[in-house]
Amino acid sequence: MKIIFFLLLLSCTAVFAQKRSMIQPKDSAARYNEAKAAIDKGNAEWVEGWRNGDAAKVARIFAPNGVQLSGSGKIIRGPKEIMARQKAGMAGADPGVKVTVITTKIWLDGTTAYEAGKYKYEYTVKGVPGTDEGKYVTIWKRQNNGDWKLAMDMGVPE
Repeated sequence: MKIIFFLLLLSCTAVFAQKRSMIQPKDSAARYNEAKAAIDKGNAEWVEGWRNGDAAKVARIFAPNGVQLSGSGKIIRGPKEIMARQKAGMAGADPGVKVTVITTKIWLDGTTAYEAGKYKYEYTVKGVPGTDEGKYVTIWKRQNNGDWKLAMDMGVPE
């Protein structure tokens, strides 16, 4: 009987310890808020970069090894290639592209943040208005200096 009680106590302790380890540290809200603020700032820089036709500003949001995944399956690697892609996109539209970015969900795992959201580009090409809208997924990584940078950016195919 003592052995059964001991085994029951041991298994309950193991379950409690496992559940306890799943509890987030007290500072998790602060870490989440820090990541969200950095993501909001990065998204605002993206919007401003497109509004001003500043491809370099958009590229600076990315980590040195950051990637963009295009809808055609091409992988654009690093800020230099990303800047070239953004510049080409910006050159295809008249100045003053209006971009709206709405974050719908953020998951935080240590120094990695996963973001899902919706985007909308309102632009004019040779006087003809157009829109492009959809959903996106990004991965943000906290850098050694504390900055958050985009590690991956991908539009979600419809």
